[in-house]
Amino acid sequence: MKAEIINLLGFDIFVRHRIKDGGGPPVLFIHGLGESGRCFFDAFGLLNNRSLIVPDLLGFGKSQKAETDKDANYSLPHQVEIMFALIGHLGLGEVFIVGHSYGGVVGTYMCRKDDAGIIKKLVNAEGCIARETLLESSNAMNALEACGDDMAEFGHWLREGGFKKRVLEDFESASTIKYYDSVIECDPAAFAKTAMELTSRAEGEDKEGNNEISEAYRDLEVERVYCAGARPVMNSTKGYIAANGLELREFGAVSHWIMLDNREEFYAFVDGYLGP
Repeated sequence: MKAEIINLLGFDIFVRHRIKDGGGPPVLFIHGLGESGRCFFDAFGLLNNRSLIVPDLLGFGKSQKAETDKDANYSLPHQVEIMFALIGHLGLGEVFIVGHSYGGVVGTYMCRKDDAGIIKKLVNAEGCIARETLLESSNAMNALEACGDDMAEFGHWLREGGFKKRVLEDFESASTIKYYDSVIECDPAAFAKTAMELTSRAEGEDKEGNNEISEAYRDLEVERVYCAGARPVMNSTKGYIAANGLELREFGAVSHWIMLDNREEFYAFVDGYLGP
């Protein structure tokens, strides 16, 4: 595995990657809200024969934090543009995408924008579809309101306050500890702006579960599969996937981080699904 900083669209993006001869198109892994590419470390050991690309999104992990115009720079369309710039920088003509949580949304919107047909398959791992699954985004919105939109105070809430208590005490697990290790590296504004955009795009959800994000995923033409764990909050998403005749793969872990808590089964499935 090689780790390096790559300047993309004027921003320094931290990327872990391994490019191998053969093994099909490289797999681009995209992490979720507050996360970093560290959540996909197991892929390098469990997908031995594949080329892998694991960036930290702008504002997250070890990637650069935007100093100005944070609303635009941390927006979903801009993150999508940076990911396409990464694909171009590496000279890739084809890729598979595995996106977790917010990364599933980034992957969805990349597929929607992919007029050149670069993306061959999408694995959406508990990507945000149903409004009620936006738990951390909703908590962040409440915290922002309580902070009066003061970003320094919001950052304290993330690193030392209510968010830390939630992930390290109320719902402590090996996965949430790893998650917190990434959250404390992120720009609080990146977390806040992303949470705001996710909730905004999921607003107006009707009784069938249609909102901007779910409809974007539903209407994609690329081959795709939605992967979900066993948390009850995912039932509405599973219902939406089933009602629209979309492919679903369920995992037994009562966890949002199925690639960590069901790692061997998850990566074995990904390997088989992506094929040669």
